[in-house]
Amino acid sequence: MKRALRRLVLAALVIAALLYPLYLAVGNAYLRGGWLEEQLNRRPERMWMHWSSAWTLWPGVVHVRGFSMRSQSSVFQWALAVDRAALEIDLLGLRRRELRIGPVRGSGVVFRLRRRLDAPPRSVPPRPELYPPIAGFSDPPRIKPEVVYPKPKGPPRPPWHMRFSEIDLDEVREIWVEEYRFAGRARVAGGFDTRVRRSLEVMPTRVEFLSGAFTLGGGAAILAEAHGRVDGRIERYSPARFRGWDVFRFVTGRLKMDGKVTGLPFLELFFRQMRWVNLRVGPGPLKVDLRLRRGDILSGSRLDAQPGGITLGFLDYQATGFGGVTWSVVDAKSAEGREGRLDLLFDRFHLQRRGYAKAHVQGRGLRVNAVSAAPRLGGFFLAKRLAIDMPRAEVPDLTFYNAYLPRQSALALTSGSGRMSGRFQATAPEWKGTGELHLSAPGLGIRFEQKRLRGNVKLETRLRSVDLNDKQFDISGTDFELTDAVVLGGSPTAGGSWWARGHLDRAVLAPGERIFLRASVEATLSDPRPLFGLFAPVERSRMLRWVDRLLNIQGVGATADLTVGQDFFDVAHLAVVGGKAQVLGRLRVVDSKRRGVLYARYGAFDVGLELNGAKRDWKILRPKRWFESYPPF
Repeated sequence: MKRALRRLVLAALVIAALLYPLYLAVGNAYLRGGWLEEQLNRRPERMWMHWSSAWTLWPGVVHVRGFSMRSQSSVFQWALAVDRAALEIDLLGLRRRELRIGPVRGSGVVFRLRRRLDAPPRSVPPRPELYPPIAGFSDPPRIKPEVVYPKPKGPPRPPWHMRFSEIDLDEVREIWVEEYRFAGRARVAGGFDTRVRRSLEVMPTRVEFLSGAFTLGGGAAILAEAHGRVDGRIERYSPARFRGWDVFRFVTGRLKMDGKVTGLPFLELFFRQMRWVNLRVGPGPLKVDLRLRRGDILSGSRLDAQPGGITLGFLDYQATGFGGVTWSVVDAKSAEGREGRLDLLFDRFHLQRRGYAKAHVQGRGLRVNAVSAAPRLGGFFLAKRLAIDMPRAEVPDLTFYNAYLPRQSALALTSGSGRMSGRFQATAPEWKGTGELHLSAPGLGIRFEQKRLRGNVKLETRLRSVDLNDKQFDISGTDFELTDAVVLGGSPTAGGSWWARGHLDRAVLAPGERIFLRASVEATLSDPRPLFGLFAPVERSRMLRWVDRLLNIQGVGATADLTVGQDFFDVAHLAVVGGKAQVLGRLRVVDSKRRGVLYARYGAFDVGLELNGAKRDWKILRPKRWFESYPPF
């Protein structure tokens, strides 16, 4: 028995030895003679292969040099080039329409993929100028493979089953997928399994980026000096049912990457639905840790950038400075259990109004925080909350705010600096918000016509309701305070310092509109002297000496309705009451020309005053009836 077995083994070895030279001759002739290439390229509009040389030294093991391949479906076109490779093929499986290849060892790899421009539309418009060129294919194709090679009639043949395992490719020079291109040195290890047009699975795969740069198309780098790795897999899915971003619901993996970023254009997507916000980020180092499970971006995912400059536009203002950018996914009490957060921190910043060459606010610690729903690939930045915090800032020259006053206004700020702080928050989808703004300005200089004043100003602006889309600001509840106010250069109303504390009971601000402020004011004044300064002449007649006693009444209350437009200022229903005194008035200033009426009473005495430009006319006979019957301006 043992002798028979030995003879059988010996016979097999002799046959193998005799057939091996035949295999070498036939196999290598088959690979090099061009017949195999002709058979594979019978449908070049669908798939085409070429190699400069190929050989085999053992059955099922093939070595190839200068390999290139291109293919297209009804949606995608792709190309692969490999300088050299060695692979094992299961030859017996070919009879069952199975192509099993692995292990695969290769070096010098270039891979390109682009979406056909005539493919079904998708939510993100294509940018064909950034797509990779693929030799041999036009986009859209002049000859469409799905038209030239329609599905055959009759019972369908079983699809080819292709399985590539234990792939190990080093010296990967380029990976270019639609707009995004990596060029440098990378290594790929993994595999995939597909039944053509029915299913696709990517087995656990690792891509190591050793060095290189990521670019948009063939342009300038968006991430230079890149190094890191991607580990992931794609569960089996149907390419016919799931396309585009929907494929990511089957993707699980992790990306860790370091490099130097030239900008973060994709973060602008965070503010896509906020047309009143825009973000630009300068170059700087970047670290990314992205964790993915079936398309969900998991808690712990994070992006940190230290750009050379940040520019954030908000409404009509632009903040420019230096700081950091962080995007992260954190646990939250929402239904999905996670939310995305984008934090911008300005260590130093300057604030500039659109249309003006100089910044008018400078400070430190400006923070902008935007929160999104639980992020997914394909729904990355669906922002739902926005918050801005400015803890401290300086206004070096308050005369900048003369730009907010009516054109040709008699009122102007002449000197002074101040300190400012504020906060603001808004929520989607209406993007209405609330906040506050604080301003203190000691020694502020003010001029009204020829009168110059100086005093300390504090302003506590309440942003009760802000409609960012319509640029409407409800600032009802705002408080202001003027203390230690003095008239410079002498004045008939002089007599020591003056103070006023006020409250805007109702107020709406609409920047840029013809009428940009409507407000109802409640105030307490140290005395009514400045009000008469708006109306009264320099000299009063002796018969009105009692007005001096009215001017010296301490602690009076005042109310008024204000309307401020681009070229006018209107005070309606002015009322001042204190002790024996009562003052009523209306005033309108248009193009620096004043028109107004005033009624003043002190005890049993009363008087009226009409103001028309520089002319003032006292009304002594029945002044109250005259005032009440005076027609509207």
